[in-house]
Amino acid sequence: MAMKLEMGYQKNKTVIWRVIYLILALAYFAYFIYVCWYDIMGALALVVMTACVVVYLIYAFIRDHYGDSIYDDICEPCGIAFQRSWFVLKWFVYLGLVAAVIIILYIYTTPPKYEQLISAFGMVVFILISILLSKHPFDIKWRPVLWGLTLQILCGLFILTNQYGRGAFEWLADQIITLQNYANYGSEFLFGENYLDHQFAFQVLPIIIFYTAIVSILYYYGVMQFLISKLAWILQVTMKTSAPESLNAAANIFIGNLESPVMIRPFLIDMTKSELFAVLTCGFATISGGLIAVYNHIGINISHIISASLMSAPAALAIAKIMYPETERCKFKTQKEMDSKIPKVSDTNVIAAASYGAIIGVSLVRAIAVCLMVFVGILAFVNAVFMWIGEMAGFHGLTFEFMCSYLFMPLAWLMGTPWSDCRVVAELIGIRAFVNEIIAFGYMKEIMDGNIDGVSLTPRGEVIATYTLCGFTTISDIGIMVGGLSAMVPQLRDDLSEMAVRALIAGTLANFMTACTAGILWEDVGVSAMNGSIPLNATEVPW
Repeated sequence: MAMKLEMGYQKNKTVIWRVIYLILALAYFAYFIYVCWYDIMGALALVVMTACVVVYLIYAFIRDHYGDSIYDDICEPCGIAFQRSWFVLKWFVYLGLVAAVIIILYIYTTPPKYEQLISAFGMVVFILISILLSKHPFDIKWRPVLWGLTLQILCGLFILTNQYGRGAFEWLADQIITLQNYANYGSEFLFGENYLDHQFAFQVLPIIIFYTAIVSILYYYGVMQFLISKLAWILQVTMKTSAPESLNAAANIFIGNLESPVMIRPFLIDMTKSELFAVLTCGFATISGGLIAVYNHIGINISHIISASLMSAPAALAIAKIMYPETERCKFKTQKEMDSKIPKVSDTNVIAAASYGAIIGVSLVRAIAVCLMVFVGILAFVNAVFMWIGEMAGFHGLTFEFMCSYLFMPLAWLMGTPWSDCRVVAELIGIRAFVNEIIAFGYMKEIMDGNIDGVSLTPRGEVIATYTLCGFTTISDIGIMVGGLSAMVPQLRDDLSEMAVRALIAGTLANFMTACTAGILWEDVGVSAMNGSIPLNATEVPW
């Protein structure tokens, strides 16, 4: 009997599972229709997730059954015709992009918006600085530069000026934070009811481990690969950057600056110096998704953090192609040329994927905790030395922050920061550059809470400072990036070390460009850079 059942199952296995999937799908859609009828606003998150899944399933069906035909009959002939006509069409495209940028600047910088004009002027200055620091200034190809800046401005328009875009990013930020808050149950179980007595160590850092585990699960199911590959395709088609550097730039939006190169590890040894420089620059210019919990704990509006990372990716590629133009032949220009080498998911099941992500998170937490402990102590020591030197000469209050407030004031002003805020933003830039971006955000939060006498920031100053600080452009990050990439490809250690400082400057300039874009487009609609987060001890689901 058992043998007959086994043989019957094997013979009808496909049909049986199709019927099971159909029953489950019908049951789900019946539930979906009911909850939408019962409370559509309460089911908003479910509606979004269902829509995303349905769109992906439709896309996957078309790709698997008609993808080759569509590519061979439509995409490839159109692409060939476009390339043949590109010599003529490119002038219309470039003029159109320039005209669009001019129109945007005119709309958002007409008098009396003086500070927006300063931000636009700052973008030009930072591009000129990039050209002056270029490795091969006469070999710069302007297509990736123009498209990079255009994509950055388009992202800014959608996020900062469109109420639906702004609302979507704020909603997304709330959902991310709410998901992360479930890590509190694990923290309370492990550390006890009084774990909030040491909030950063026992609440914030465990959330990073929880986040990396969730990302690893999304990798296992192919969600992250889908999102990253599509964003990489947009960057590659518009900016004409190579497939590996585009994939790395897109990955940096979602994951850390050392996790992203893992996706292109098989290609690193064959990449050109310009491509390696782009990998370094994108790593410096964007932030790790795992640090969202840290920034939320500090009190930063997470929607600004997400949008800053998204806007900085094309800007980082653009600045990278100015400061280290391509002079060699790329071996992996298209996605097809690298598909065979892309590493596949090795986890056997979802539990293994979550465990692997948690282990990766532990290493990230260890690095964050050690760096914070060391750099907070170093900053206190440096301030004590400066104050001692100043007091011997009768000058009181000489600190590292005070010196940075004057040294970086011109940079703060070029980004469109109100003059009254320039010294404060300059201090934050200095702390981020020489100490740590987390400490810089913490100092910014102290200012916004009024805990520092005589120091304040306007809402515009808050936003520009937030976009400026969103990057791993600390001097110590040079060692982290070079060490991490050298561990993957030891043969490139000398090349990476040689271009690391230039890449750090490029990443910093990309952050400044993002802040300039925010300065041009941002208008005070009552949303602070510091008041948009959900408290970390929230456990209720707002869906």
